[in-house]
Amino acid sequence: ERFIHYHETFYRGVEATSVTPFSPRALDRGLAGTLIALARHGHPPMSPPLGAKAILQERTLLSKASFSLADRAREHGGVPESEAEALREKVRVRCEDLLDEWSQIAEDYHNQGIGLQYQVEVEKAQRLLYEFLNPELSSKPPRHLTFRANRSMRDVEANVNLWLRTLDDIEVEGDEE
Repeated sequence: ERFIHYHETFYRGVEATSVTPFSPRALDRGLAGTLIALARHGHPPMSPPLGAKAILQERTLLSKASFSLADRAREHGGVPESEAEALREKVRVRCEDLLDEWSQIAEDYHNQGIGLQYQVEVEKAQRLLYEFLNPELSSKPPRHLTFRANRSMRDVEANVNLWLRTLDDIEVEGDEE
C-alpha cells in the first residue's frame, strides 16, 4: 500500500517486455479478449457458448463495454493527465472497431448458415477467438486476426529449433578411447 512506485512498475521485474496496462503492445495482445469477456459476462444474451452470434441483435448495447474500457484506460493513472483523454478515445475507437469486426464475422457466418461460438465449446460452429499462433488463422480472412487472444500476456513468438548436446557428444581433451 505504501510502495506506489513499486506497484506501478511491478511488471518491469516480471517480464522482459512490459505488459503495462493500456500500452500499445498490451492493447494489441489483450484488448480483444478483454472486450469479449466483458461483453460475454456483462450482458446475459452474450453468455452462452453460441452467444457470440448474439452480437447481431445486441451490437448497439455493447458500446457500453467500449465506454467502460475507455473510462478505465483514462483513470488507470499510467499516463500524464494531459494524455489521458487521448488514450481514452483511442481505446474507445479500438473497441468499437472490434465490435464492428465481430458483427461482420457473425453476419458472414450467419449468411452461410454457420453458427459462431467464442472458442471450441460446442460442435458445428466456427470460433471467434484464436490463440496467436493457431495455424487455422492462415486460412481465415484478415479480420479474424483481430480476435487473437491468448490465455497469458506473456510474449508469444514462433517456435525456434533447439539442439541439445549431451555429455556423450562432447569430446574432452585427453580423452582416449
